[in-house]
Amino acid sequence: MQSTYKYLLISLLICFAASSIQAQDKQDKKPEVKTPNVKWWDGMTLQVDAASIASSTLLSKDVYSVEAGAQINLKNKYLPIVELGYASVNKTSLEDIRFKTNGFFGRVGMDFNLVKKKKDGKLSPNLFLMGLRLGMTNATYTINNMVISNDYWGAGQTLPESKLTPTKIWFELVFGIRVKMVNNIYMGWSLRNKHLLTTDKVGDISPWYIPGYGKNASSNWGFSYTVGYKF
Repeated sequence: MQSTYKYLLISLLICFAASSIQAQDKQDKKPEVKTPNVKWWDGMTLQVDAASIASSTLLSKDVYSVEAGAQINLKNKYLPIVELGYASVNKTSLEDIRFKTNGFFGRVGMDFNLVKKKKDGKLSPNLFLMGLRLGMTNATYTINNMVISNDYWGAGQTLPESKLTPTKIWFELVFGIRVKMVNNIYMGWSLRNKHLLTTDKVGDISPWYIPGYGKNASSNWGFSYTVGYKF
């Protein structure tokens, strides 16, 4: 009887050891999740805004605007950017007030890539971006044929031509995507919520349009569709 118990005990020990070895072998054979080699410097993208060009040539006869940007990629997460552009406006209102402006504008800011790495550890070439911009322009504004009415006398006075060169500063909240199309060519869109930081004093003549910002208001929206090449 004792020999039988010994035989059973030895058999159980052998089975337990065998199962432990098999489990260890399966664990060793599991594919390892590769950690992507994220570079601090992951290239620079030069891009142009096709939306501003299309809007100037097809949608609006009063406003012409063009802009481009340069953005660098740090660790596929932080993307500092500089944007430069030029705008000109020739607008006549229903009251025959003529407004003209032309000048350069610029923005600096940072985008953050919210796309996480894939399950296989590879980095996605596509980006989902959220960022912030600070914009500024010092364009020249010309206003002609502005009439100030006099309710008491029932007459109006035409003001002489006014030339303004105010500095306008604003910030933008940016949301967008960028997709790799072929080779190093990227395309994408972004939605911009803009807020003006510098306001006109009461009684001052306000420009109708601000280059890089849009129509003069405390806040407005903008849209851009960029085509870029990554170096």
